[in-house]
Amino acid sequence: MNNKILLVDDDHNILSAYQRLLRKKFELVTADSGAKGIAALLEQGPFAVAVSDYRMPEMDGVQFLSAARQASPDTVRIMLTGQADFEATIDAVNKGNIFRFLTKPCPTDHLINALSAAIEQYRLIMAERELLDNTLKGTIKLLIDVLSMVNPVAFSQSSRVIKIVRRLSNRLNVKEKWKVELAAMLSQIGCVTIPVEILQKKYQGLTLSESENEMFLAHPKTGKDLLKNIPRLEDIAEGIAYQMKQFDGTGAPADNRQGKEIPFIARILKVALDFDVLLIAGNSYGKSFDIMYSQRQWYDPDILAALEADILNIEEGFVVRSIDLSSLLSGMILADDIEDSDGRLLIPRGTEITEVIKLRLLNYARFGNISEPIKVIEQIK
Repeated sequence: MNNKILLVDDDHNILSAYQRLLRKKFELVTADSGAKGIAALLEQGPFAVAVSDYRMPEMDGVQFLSAARQASPDTVRIMLTGQADFEATIDAVNKGNIFRFLTKPCPTDHLINALSAAIEQYRLIMAERELLDNTLKGTIKLLIDVLSMVNPVAFSQSSRVIKIVRRLSNRLNVKEKWKVELAAMLSQIGCVTIPVEILQKKYQGLTLSESENEMFLAHPKTGKDLLKNIPRLEDIAEGIAYQMKQFDGTGAPADNRQGKEIPFIARILKVALDFDVLLIAGNSYGKSFDIMYSQRQWYDPDILAALEADILNIEEGFVVRSIDLSSLLSGMILADDIEDSDGRLLIPRGTEITEVIKLRLLNYARFGNISEPIKVIEQIK
């Protein structure tokens, strides 16, 4: 268990006293200023607890703990002061989200008890975080697996778009890449309500009827409604809701947002999704970009420029080969649609194979409903 504690005080004698009193029970790191304390948090963390004196020059304890909250949100924060300053106490609690507020001189046993309680609080925070992370991962996997089975056409687009989004994120140095990649994976989750035949028409560039188009345009909002109550997916849900919104403010939803007011996740999805639709319609990389550039008012110029740079760097080093279903591996890309013996689409071309999709195909093959071999795309080594 992490019992690492950061002690910040401008008085070197007090820091030395802390070392003597506490080093046998805790792992200690000291800093004699708020700036050095922040540097320690960033360079030597994670810390279970950060303890700061209130009265320090340049950066006082309130300022330090407030900055520490931003730099290391999970670290539990304690304030130590010799000043009976009620306003400072309120300020520290409000800005630094302080766990405990102790006055100096603080008896050794009192300080040890407070630090032990803070470490236990940190343990609870991390246990809750781990539970949330595992629950979130499980929920997302379930949603994606359900989408792949219920609507393989929509899943196919998600599996292609995430590759485009990942490359764009790297070029744009996106900080929270996991958010945009997860948004790409879940961008079509609202399509579970749309018949597969309508999606096939849309992605093949065929004209939808008015009612079919209304149904398709509603899927981003449906996706948002499915995701908005899942912890930590609020930003992703909002981005998915705006994935059809154009940079000039046109498109759905019909509100006043335009330009950088549109969520970044939505702006990168718009570029990736439109590029994918053009590719699937049979256009080359260059032709697809030219079409998008002719409508460049729809796209964030920075993201469109990143797409252009990415296209110039793509190597056409791929080959199509035929394999038996038994040789199918996760991560392979289908070169052709897979249909059953009655001509019904099971998995569209361009889909990345997952274990769930492979199992589905093997189950169909047991009854002789799939013709083998099948064609997959592989990168030339």
